[in-house]
Amino acid sequence: MGYTHKFQITKRPTQENWAHLIIDVQHLIENLPSYHELINLGAGVDKGIVLRGPMGDKKPICNSRQIAFNGDTSTDSACETFLLVPKVMSDSCKTNRQPYDFVVCASLVLGFLHIPYFVLTSDGDTDDWLPAVSWVRQHINPAAVMPSAIREAKSNLTAEPPPKSSDTQTLSLYFATMPLAVPDAYF
Repeated sequence: MGYTHKFQITKRPTQENWAHLIIDVQHLIENLPSYHELINLGAGVDKGIVLRGPMGDKKPICNSRQIAFNGDTSTDSACETFLLVPKVMSDSCKTNRQPYDFVVCASLVLGFLHIPYFVLTSDGDTDDWLPAVSWVRQHINPAAVMPSAIREAKSNLTAEPPPKSSDTQTLSLYFATMPLAVPDAYF
């Protein structure tokens, strides 16, 4: 089927909730991260975000009636339209991990933050969502959180405790065999 996010608003949001969401999504759309910012955030993209209107052309829509956008059809980076409206609704958005997926995730994080009764599920895990959550926290609202329905990434390994032994040689051998990987950091 393709990489997809599903979301619902189970009770109509107040005008105030929707207004806060619009302000934040407009800020997001006007300040999209650059390709290098996306890479530094850990987003798995091979090109920058070009955000277009619902049909993959024209301008994104963010107003009192709807939030609607897509990737850019002219660069083959569009998929399904992301659409959020201020009423009881249920929808999904298949992005196939196109660069605009970052904006979809960030918008859903903001929806989760501002609208009570906002429910979402995703084919993505915490590794997929962390770049958007981190960017929203840093640039829009520090209260943004990882939506509770997003599952832990399989790559998040937990360290096992060392074997129980009073033998310090065993303990030294245990730590000597642990892989030590320090990723390159770019600032």
